[in-house]
Amino acid sequence: MTPGLGLVIGGVLFVAFLLFKLSPFALPRDEHSQQARKDLAEAKRRSRDRSKSEPERATALREAAVAALEGLGRPSLAASYARRAEKLDPQDADAVGLLALSLRQASRFRALERFLWRRLADDTPGAPGYERAYRELLSLYEGPLRRPEMAVALRRMRSSRAIAI
Repeated sequence: MTPGLGLVIGGVLFVAFLLFKLSPFALPRDEHSQQARKDLAEAKRRSRDRSKSEPERATALREAAVAALEGLGRPSLAASYARRAEKLDPQDADAVGLLALSLRQASRFRALERFLWRRLADDTPGAPGYERAYRELLSLYEGPLRRPEMAVALRRMRSSRAIAI
C-alpha cells in the first residue's frame, strides 16, 4: 500500500467518525440531559434579550450555569455562564457561589483563587458577595489547595481588622 493511499483511507475513516459523532444516533440521550439542553437554550435566549434588565439577564445566565453544571455535567461551561452572570450583577452573592462551585468541579483552583481575591479587593467588607468570597477562599485554602496557613492568616487579618475598626 502506498503512503498516499493510507492517508486517503485514514481521512475517509476520520470523516466517517466525525459524521457518526455528529449524528443524533451516536449516543442515546436520556430525558434529563435533553431537558437540561432545552433549559440551557432557553436561559441563553433570555440572557441575550436586551429588553430585560441586567439582574434579569444575570438570573438567566445563572440558570444556564446550573443547567450546564447539574444537567449536563459540564463545569467549565457552567463557569463561563456564572462568570458572565457575576459581571452583569456583581452584587449577587449567589453568582459568586455558583462560579466557585463550577470552578471547583472543573478543578480550576488557581482561577478560582484569582477570582476570589479580585472579589475581596473590589467589594466592601460586610457585603454579601464579599462574605461569600471570603468563606470560599478559606474553604479553598483549607481544601484543594492545601494551604491552611493562608486560611489562618486570612482569619487573623480579619479579626485584627475588626478590632482596629
